[in-house]
Amino acid sequence: MTIKENGDLKLSKKLHYAWIILGCCFIIQAATTGIYNNCVSLFTPQILKEFGFSNGAFSWTMTIRALVSSTSLILVNRVFSQKTYKKIYVICATLCSLIFISQIFYTKLYQWYIENALLGFFMGFILTVPLNLILQNWFKSKGGFALGTAMAASGLSGVVINPISSFMIKNYGWRSGIILLGVISFVLIVPVVLLVLKWSPEENGMQAYYEAEENKPAIETQKRSDSKSLIIKSIIIIAIIYCITQYTYSISVFIDSLGFDVGFAALVTSAIMMGNLLGKIILGNLIDRYGAFKVMNVATVGIAISFLIFSFLTNKATLVIAGFLYGTSMSLASLMPGVIAEECFVSNIRGEVMSQMTSIATFIDAIFYLMISYSYDIFGSFQISFLFSVLLCVIVIMLSRKIEKEAKLLSD
Repeated sequence: MTIKENGDLKLSKKLHYAWIILGCCFIIQAATTGIYNNCVSLFTPQILKEFGFSNGAFSWTMTIRALVSSTSLILVNRVFSQKTYKKIYVICATLCSLIFISQIFYTKLYQWYIENALLGFFMGFILTVPLNLILQNWFKSKGGFALGTAMAASGLSGVVINPISSFMIKNYGWRSGIILLGVISFVLIVPVVLLVLKWSPEENGMQAYYEAEENKPAIETQKRSDSKSLIIKSIIIIAIIYCITQYTYSISVFIDSLGFDVGFAALVTSAIMMGNLLGKIILGNLIDRYGAFKVMNVATVGIAISFLIFSFLTNKATLVIAGFLYGTSMSLASLMPGVIAEECFVSNIRGEVMSQMTSIATFIDAIFYLMISYSYDIFGSFQISFLFSVLLCVIVIMLSRKIEKEAKLLSD
């Protein structure tokens, strides 16, 4: 029930509509990133075994998807608006579902290349950037918590759906699992977008959470920058974080290479998704309290430890623990573009900077994913690439300290 209070339209005196929007973003994130990115790795070993593709050749599917997605990500900030967002979401969600399911008919490697090119383009319009923009419209405080909670849905989706996918693969074959995932994605997204999701509070005569609930003005709380140097450094650090997440798509191949079955691969993948889920919620809250860069550094140490465990301690217990720690890399990749844009840059360029960060980072991580896959084909092990990623973690920590210092100096 809605009521009028001081000219503001509210859902009730206690529940601001911003929290309903957060629930919508949570569902959309679960049905997009959660399914199309975090639940597909279990199918890769099955496809490789059935058709005899090499891991390196098949890895081009995700690379092509990421490269094409990087182009559509550039357009998101320009085409999404209060007038267009529902149409874009419904059309892209429908096409993504149909394209994803169509792979059950494929027999040639080039067909997967075409599928992922199309999927990558349309996914770019429904992944994290538009959700960031919507949440920034609705939350002028508790932004880190809201973003972390919404992004955590992809982890929860992985935790819940990966065991279901494993069951489908074992009992009905990988094609049945693909159909199920595509249908789930469509059913979750379209009704929520059409019936509940709103682009901004102004669309229904409301105010954002900060203003309506705390009666504080929605103004800049600190000086922020438009420095090109700061933008470049931010793009680099986001690109490195995105690269670190690319093992998610190869984790089933890694577990299979150690001699474990698809059931244990699903367990490790679920551990990664649990780390992703809890990481986003916990890190989002910590960011609100301590700031982006301190939280990023602590999380990156945990990710480096996970790579060391993957390299040297490959028994079942340690692999599950490492998977959980590694999952926080996905938390950083989801949270940091929006949070860095919010903390470091003036409001009139935030959307553009966030699109640039995600687009360029997506392009670079596509190349890195190829390096991971071909490294495995050449050396028969992921150890070398794991250890290289430890070095990348060190670079992230060093670079984040530089960005934090530069942002403070420019804002003084």
